[in-house]
Amino acid sequence: MRVGCLIGSGRDCDVFEAGAGKVIRRAKDGRSLEREASVMRHARRGGFPAPEVYDADGPDILMERIDGPSLPEDAAAHPWRMSEHGMLLGDLLTKLSAVRAPGWLPAACGGGKLLHLDLHPYNVLLTHDGPRVIDWANAGRGASAADVASTWLAVASFPLHDPALRRGRPLMLAAFLDRVDREAARPYLYMMAERRRTDRNADNAETAAIDRLLAREQPVNVP
Repeated sequence: MRVGCLIGSGRDCDVFEAGAGKVIRRAKDGRSLEREASVMRHARRGGFPAPEVYDADGPDILMERIDGPSLPEDAAAHPWRMSEHGMLLGDLLTKLSAVRAPGWLPAACGGGKLLHLDLHPYNVLLTHDGPRVIDWANAGRGASAADVASTWLAVASFPLHDPALRRGRPLMLAAFLDRVDREAARPYLYMMAERRRTDRNADNAETAAIDRLLAREQPVNVP
């Protein structure tokens, strides 16, 4: 794969130019991204808006270049869209719930649906022809309600540095919860909270926000 200039960097991956309409996503720790590439291909075959993958080799994925802002970036410029973005998150999870997981994906919980398990606002990019959901590193197999619980926690806790976005967070969260089955997701909150707490990228502010949500919702564990 021909690697061009660095054009972006996230928590655990760098993104490089790779020719017209293409980029290389490279794991910073050198881990293989081939399974993640296979998950994105599977999601696209199921009709879900994941990026197109052209090739994968060890820590590199050659994939479609996604030009467009993340949901928080768009909301920073258009704060009145916070509710709209919350509804979009809910609609994306509903769409994903129709996709069965491949048998080789690890089980996150009981069930056979494809789970993203990190579908937070920064992982949804808005393009001229619709949203794209990126970063499938945590994908697994299980009950779709677990994915709803994961996003519920993420929307409630993910860092938002812009004061306007922090003020608008409750609107996004309320719109999201109106779009999903909140009661089906509630039993998975503890399980998904533990996953988020143990993520190496989670900081103290996120963990504190998760604890506040659990104290407020007082969910029961999955039977």
